[in-house]
Amino acid sequence: MEPTKKDVRVIGEKIYLRPITLEDTDLVVKWRNNEKVVQNFIYRKPISREEHICWMEQKVATGRVIQFIICDLQTDKPLGVVYIQNIEEEHSKAEEGIFLGEEEAFGRGIGTEAARLMVRYAFEILGLHKLSARVLAYNMASRRMHEGAGYEQEAYFKQELYLDGKYEDLIFYGIIHN
Repeated sequence: MEPTKKDVRVIGEKIYLRPITLEDTDLVVKWRNNEKVVQNFIYRKPISREEHICWMEQKVATGRVIQFIICDLQTDKPLGVVYIQNIEEEHSKAEEGIFLGEEEAFGRGIGTEAARLMVRYAFEILGLHKLSARVLAYNMASRRMHEGAGYEQEAYFKQELYLDGKYEDLIFYGIIHN
C-alpha cells in the first residue's frame, strides 16, 4: 500500500479521522501505555517513544500500516487511534485495530463511528475486500463496537492467549465488502 497522504480527512457525524504524524507520538505513547487501554490489548508490554517512532518510520511511512488519529469534529481534540495492519494485497484484506485514549470518548459511540469510517476508507479508497479484527472475549465494549460497525463474529477461540497469568478467549470478527 501507499502511505496515506497527509491531507486526507475521513469525516463522520461526531468525529473525523486524520493521518497520524510524528507530532502525535507523545500522546499515542501515553494512551497506549494507559492501564485501561493495555488491558484490552493482546500485546501488553509498555512501548517507548523510540519504539513508536520506529513503528511510524518502518510501518506507517512505508504504507505497511494505515493509521489515523480519531478527532472530535467540533473541538479537533484527539480521542484515539484506528489503524489497519497485516495488509495482504494479494488477498485484498487487512486487520483493523482501534483504541480510545481519552475517557471522555468512552460510551459515546465514538469507537463505533471510527470503525465504520475505517471500514468505508478501507473498502472505498484502498479497495480492500475484507477487514478482520481480533477482540478479547471479555472486552464487551469492543465486541459491541465491532458488531455496531457491521462486523460479524467468524470464530471463537477458547483459552487462546495466556495474559497476565491466565488464559483468555479470543474472538475473530470480519466484515466483507459487498
